[in-house]
Amino acid sequence: MAKRQIGLVREPDSGDRRQAWGTIEETELRIDPDDAEVIVDALSVDHAGSFNLFYLLRKHYWTAAGAEHDEVADFLEAAYKRVRRINDGLARRIVELGGIPPNTPPTIQERAEVRLEAEDLYDLRASLEGDLEAYATLVASMREHVRLVEGRGDDGTGELLRTHLEALEADAHDVEQFLEDDTLVRAGTTER
Repeated sequence: MAKRQIGLVREPDSGDRRQAWGTIEETELRIDPDDAEVIVDALSVDHAGSFNLFYLLRKHYWTAAGAEHDEVADFLEAAYKRVRRINDGLARRIVELGGIPPNTPPTIQERAEVRLEAEDLYDLRASLEGDLEAYATLVASMREHVRLVEGRGDDGTGELLRTHLEALEADAHDVEQFLEDDTLVRAGTTER
């Protein structure tokens, strides 16, 4: 499963590898290894998606412009910090389940259903519309994974996902409210 990423990812010259990427180790949670593998795979999708959402929100925080700059930027800063905590929580749970979370750009992008925005600069309305789409993608994935993990007998992971869903859905609602406001900079304007 491991691919060598020349120039982008390095392998240490020394030290003992404790676990190979793509494997599942038995843990104190005592979840059946086959179930743990399915759960880790699902959580890896959510982990990668939340990583990309974090990058989107942070980019838009850096570049927010227009009449409501301060209010939107304050929200985006708080939102990207929340998503980063969600991302860390998912990674820790993957490790608790005996897996290794996606942790390099190639492995993250292979699994992410949330797509990154092009590196160009877009108006705030377009950026927030993309953020809302990213939230919707991640929320749909996590809802599906709540059913999956609980069906596999992992109520702890189900509870973690439900908690994360509450935060994501609240933030998505806030983005919707910003988009309802006509004062956001629209495409074709150059106001900064």
